[in-house]
Amino acid sequence: MITKTNSYLLSKLPERIKNKIQVNSNGCWNWQGEKSRNGYGRCWFGGIRHQAHILTYNLLKGYYPEKLVLDHLCSNRQCCNPAHLSPITQKQNTHRGKAVLYKSIRK
Repeated sequence: MITKTNSYLLSKLPERIKNKIQVNSNGCWNWQGEKSRNGYGRCWFGGIRHQAHILTYNLLKGYYPEKLVLDHLCSNRQCCNPAHLSPITQKQNTHRGKAVLYKSIRK
């Protein structure tokens, strides 16, 4: 679903990054370019290889503290929508990941 906010944020991204994003009905910005073995989007920007979700977050929301990691609130590793990303500690991220895993196992 493309909302005014999504549309505005997407318009601020460099064209070559924006062209690799497909917005789905949940508002996820699914990365259509290269992906890592773990399913995270990857791209080259400024001569440096980046994870797509980190790059879009940094470009659109600014940098987050170095000790934190970005958690996908939507649980979609291909998503690079900064509204679906939250800077948290690695410990919190591991705990959230286990909670999602246990929830899916119990179904």
